[in-house]
Amino acid sequence: MQVHILCLILRQHWLYHNLMKKEDTTGLSLLLFLFLNFFKVALFIIGGGLVMIPMIEDIFVRQSKKLKSKDILDMLALVQILPGLVAVNSAIFIGHKLAGFKGAVISVIGVILPSIIIITVIAAVFVNLDIQNPHILKAFSCVRACVVATFFGIIARLKREVLKDCWDYMAIGLGLICLMAGVSQIALILLSIPVGWLLVLCHKGENQK
Repeated sequence: MQVHILCLILRQHWLYHNLMKKEDTTGLSLLLFLFLNFFKVALFIIGGGLVMIPMIEDIFVRQSKKLKSKDILDMLALVQILPGLVAVNSAIFIGHKLAGFKGAVISVIGVILPSIIIITVIAAVFVNLDIQNPHILKAFSCVRACVVATFFGIIARLKREVLKDCWDYMAIGLGLICLMAGVSQIALILLSIPVGWLLVLCHKGENQK
């Protein structure tokens, strides 16, 4: 009986590793890849949805090479415009792009499950948790510093895809000036849409010449 159980365990282990090695773009291996990676990202990242972006870029662009830097930029633009949580919108975008509707559903489950588990454990075990504890506050201050560093890292890696000519630098400069002048972010995003269209038309006109 024990030998039979051991054989079953070894067989499942062999099947799992062979499944993960296959380059299946629509099957179970890709869905499992999406679930495990979004679960890992949501489990270890502290500080909100935007903090996930550097880790998502590292996993899907640099390590697995399933996405390109341009895809991450498109995702950033969409998740900022669409309503909802940044983490969930990012999971939907990447999951749907790689594995369609099933990929989007599995990615969302993977990204929200760690929060459900952690909150449940905290509510059940740490009933009298003091969030003003100085040790906890110091730990989170260090986390915030690391978050800033990761943002600078991803900006440095993605700037080649964003800053291609003088128009891009001008757009960023005008955006910063508007933000410092007190213009709302919603107005700035809405204004950037027609400006982007005009820049595209200008580029097309220059290329045709």
